[in-house]
Amino acid sequence: MLTSSLCFIPFFHFHPIFWPVSLLLYFLPAFLARNKPNFTSILILNILAGWTVIGWIIALVWAISADSQRPVAAPARPQQPAATAGFYCTACGQPCPAGARFCSACGAAQPATTR
Repeated sequence: MLTSSLCFIPFFHFHPIFWPVSLLLYFLPAFLARNKPNFTSILILNILAGWTVIGWIIALVWAISADSQRPVAAPARPQQPAATAGFYCTACGQPCPAGARFCSACGAAQPATTR
């Protein structure tokens, strides 16, 4: 009796596949953000403001946007012992031992000066 009366209410007269597809589209931003660190925030925005078109679009853009890049510290360069009575390569700036004709780091020829 109740089911026959519900068919006359336009709200319940949609095709049966309409509800699952609608829910899938509504929660699409949350589904796309399921593996991101800010999933909870996107889900809350989707639930609270997803019914507005602009809220859903903002949640979707936030979900598909790339994660912010965290600055990575450059590895520390190992300290090289200071070359005693040496000089620095004119091409790469690495210390060269006295009397070297080629740089051991880059292979550049060193100027012919008194070494």
